[in-house]
Amino acid sequence: MKQLNMSRQISVFLLFSLLTIMLGACGSSVATNSTGPTVAANPSAADNAPTTSTGAMSAAATSAAATSAAVTSAPATSMAATSAPATSVAAASAGPTSKPAPTLTPVPLIAQPAGSTKITFWYGLTGANGNIIRTLVNKYNSSQSKYYVEAIQQPDYDATITKFNTSLAGGDLPNVVQVYDIGTQRMIDTKRILPVQNFIDQEKLTLVNDLEPAVARYYTIGGKLYSMPFNSSAPVMYYDRNAFKEVGLDPEKKIWTYDELLDAAKKLTKKDASGKIIRSGIDFTLYSWIFEQELATQSALFADPTNGRESRATKVVFNNDAGAKWLAFLKQTVDQGIGRNIGRDSGTTNGAVRDANFVKGDAAITFNSIAALRGYINGAKTSGKVDVGVAYLPRPAGAKGGVIIGGASLWITDQGTAAQQAGAWDFVKWTSSAEVQASWSSNTGYYPIRKAAYDVQVMKDTLAKYPQFGVAVEQLRATEATFPTQGAVFGTFLQTRLAIEAAMEQFMTGKVADAKAALNDAASKSNDALDEYNSTQK
Repeated sequence: MKQLNMSRQISVFLLFSLLTIMLGACGSSVATNSTGPTVAANPSAADNAPTTSTGAMSAAATSAAATSAAVTSAPATSMAATSAPATSVAAASAGPTSKPAPTLTPVPLIAQPAGSTKITFWYGLTGANGNIIRTLVNKYNSSQSKYYVEAIQQPDYDATITKFNTSLAGGDLPNVVQVYDIGTQRMIDTKRILPVQNFIDQEKLTLVNDLEPAVARYYTIGGKLYSMPFNSSAPVMYYDRNAFKEVGLDPEKKIWTYDELLDAAKKLTKKDASGKIIRSGIDFTLYSWIFEQELATQSALFADPTNGRESRATKVVFNNDAGAKWLAFLKQTVDQGIGRNIGRDSGTTNGAVRDANFVKGDAAITFNSIAALRGYINGAKTSGKVDVGVAYLPRPAGAKGGVIIGGASLWITDQGTAAQQAGAWDFVKWTSSAEVQASWSSNTGYYPIRKAAYDVQVMKDTLAKYPQFGVAVEQLRATEATFPTQGAVFGTFLQTRLAIEAAMEQFMTGKVADAKAALNDAASKSNDALDEYNSTQK
């Protein structure tokens, strides 16, 4: 009995450690001797990634690894938490002794110096990553006295863009605002944005040439960089190297096809005498952000025309063969008894259950944002069972596509005086420097947006400490520039993500027998919402 209680206590500790660190945002922090801000180590975190809002970041990008409450992938979304389907692991497995995760005390901002121009900055990251932002702001404010940035935290990404939209009528907008990736079209449609490309061109800067191409492509619409990338992530496949070695699988293999992964999952799955899974081959959540990525790996568009990149998107087309293949793959793992569906990701704690299962060694493979890496490594150290490996996202044989970045960027508004707008640009430009990005990445787990950041010593040290991160960078840089991998932009992305996760649930639980039929229904509802939104735009 004592042994059972100890096992339960460990499970509770792992689950709530993950919840605490991953609700902060799509990334995790680690203490470093960096040239950037000094912050307390965050044992783990998340993107969103990725939440459903994206990187998923509102519910997914996030879920437990993309940003605040999840993606991402991945902040909390507007969708109420739903019960997991019958095939899912109960979120209540943490036990009756569960307690709310502790909150962190915000880092205090330094005082505004006399005579400086105040710049208001809204941001949606919370927890440890929110504190890292405040530390960065303090460093900027201490570096000069002309401008003063007042950092104002919002509850999450969804709340940030909602507050921004409701503030349009009154005109009381921030000078700079952090918005998740899938909010791009809505921000442009406000007509209150000053594209950062304008400032870059005015100063004849070449910094765009040093931005990570995949990151820059996402925030470039019609050849113009609208916002400055800030915290960027992408999804990967996580696996337990120890489990792979145990069953004779190659622990160094980076690219897996669906068929190869099914065979691997069969070997990895362990069951007790009653047939109950005690280690699944694959644990997964029904995560729209990953679904979107799987379309990109297969070079399939999410929306027409051209993912909204050349002109406004007028129709979603995710109900294609690529989407059906991913759903069929997930269903096969469950039907064959080698995978477990943990349930919808957005607006739930299912992502934390998935993550706890992985770091305890109860699941050999899962899919999540690279920003969850440090949380997984720290959790695995606690369990002492798992050696965390990172591979590319799986894809069907012959698929040549890549991944789409998630996360968020910084937008400059037309609010305020010319001096405030100049100050907003000065701050945004500062956040994009190689040194700041190296420090940011080393403390959080997001990608640096600048290639030059990899030449900064703190980033070199981080890659040496976390070589798995290098695989994610390779995957990102191997991604060819196409409309599918650039990502879709349209004004009703969040609603569409929720519709996709509902369709995935319908199919996975057998309520709809055909994957295409489930996706067709989601696409129809999504197109109705998109038509209504587009009709309001002139």
